Amino acid sequence: CQWGESCRAYNCQPTVVPLSYAPAFRRTILRGTLCIISVSLLVAMPRFNSAAFTGSIRHSRARRKVVCNRAGSLRKFHPLPPLLSTNAATKTVSTATDNSHINNDSKDLLLKQRTEILRANSKLSLAPMMEYTDRHFRHLVRLLSDKTLLCTEMVAANAIAHERNNALSPAQILDADSNRSASLLNCENFDPSYLLRFLGQGHNPEGASVLQLGGSDPDQLFLAARTVYEFNQLHQKQKQFGINQSQQQEVQSTIFCDYSSINLNCGCPSPKVAGKGCFGAALMQEPDLVRQLTTSMHEGAEGTMPITVKCRIGTDEGYTFTKNEYLSRGEEEEYQKLKQFVEIVASGGVVTDFQIHARIAVLNKNYSPSDNRKVPPLRYHHVRRLAREFPELNISLNGGVETLAGVKRELDECEELDGVMVGRGFVSNPWAFVMADHVLYPEDVCDLSPGPQNRMEVLEAYGKHADYEEVRGDPTKIRRFMTKAISHLFAGEPN
Repeated sequence: CQWGESCRAYNCQPTVVPLSYAPAFRRTILRGTLCIISVSLLVAMPRFNSAAFTGSIRHSRARRKVVCNRAGSLRKFHPLPPLLSTNAATKTVSTATDNSHINNDSKDLLLKQRTEILRANSKLSLAPMMEYTDRHFRHLVRLLSDKTLLCTEMVAANAIAHERNNALSPAQILDADSNRSASLLNCENFDPSYLLRFLGQGHNPEGASVLQLGGSDPDQLFLAARTVYEFNQLHQKQKQFGINQSQQQEVQSTIFCDYSSINLNCGCPSPKVAGKGCFGAALMQEPDLVRQLTTSMHEGAEGTMPITVKCRIGTDEGYTFTKNEYLSRGEEEEYQKLKQFVEIVASGGVVTDFQIHARIAVLNKNYSPSDNRKVPPLRYHHVRRLAREFPELNISLNGGVETLAGVKRELDECEELDGVMVGRGFVSNPWAFVMADHVLYPEDVCDLSPGPQNRMEVLEAYGKHADYEEVRGDPTKIRRFMTKAISHLFAGEPN
């Protein structure tokens, strides 16, 4: 059928005459002709490259203009307008090898600005939680607080690297000196929708926010950070040249990927991550590798974004964890291992911010993430001591703090702490943090917005976000995630 895959949406049933109905000699002639044509094509193909052929098949998805979703209806992927398509890039977008349009002074300025944003909004931060801290929940938290530092779910670096390669054309991959040198800025008819599933921030900038990456491969983490950097360049081009009304109708979403920093996950104890994946909390056992990974992320972002690390106070490496066995072990040895990890990672000159969960990660038993949040005891004194001994670093405490009063108490008890990270408390009762800005930043009270007066105001503002998301995507798929984000907004209220 001339319409290809899209004809499935119309239940097209092309007429096919079974070969078995033809006489035997016709079948023989037809098969022989097909064999001759196939051999002729192979012989005539100049310098056939299997990688290019495989790549062309792999990239066919990105070249489709119309695809069929599960419901059977058509959904159009809108390519970026010529402004952001490097097919006409000589006037607008720089080439892949020409990254000199941002000189070193500008990169240093970007790094300084983002570092200042990170420092100014670090007293309270939203902990990264899989299946919770998506862009919908982060939008809800931003409606409640202007100063809370938001953090994404952990995004696997290999997923970004895979989608990035899908977006690049086979010629770009073959012509590049290495996979690292190929750039999305040179990709013709680049459709960002696939990558924005992992990196997108919705329809508005999120303010102070952190993208958390997970992985143990330096090249994949480099490509993930480079993708964020290039998305930032595309967004700057959008702001610089503007998009007229007709182009806005063609483009379903502006690229918002302006994170304040990138975080490396060294604390997730999930068996899928720290076990089979060999990253997350398992990286605490290899501090030299962590230093290499953070350096790759720094280079991928062209030195324009702060790189931070979220970790635990240790792991159960070297012994079998039981509660009695753990309590009988010397705490000083545990602290010295944590101190050594921080010293080695920070010695690379890239990482100055650590968010530390005050529990060990039990990796040698089949503990679930929930068990790892409950069974190992909290040892806040390790994190406080680390903050006192390393005043040049920015240390944030995570684990067990679930209320705004608890955040204030921890910051008051240890002035050296730069912040407290809250996860489950935000999810279970987000409205409880509506006064966070005024409680934690009293010196800035004159500059702070008054904030929402009641939960109905928040719900109405969130409804605008929901309307936009339904227009942008498939309502049947996205409504579950949008309603999940606000499911606890009225926690404690009758009915």
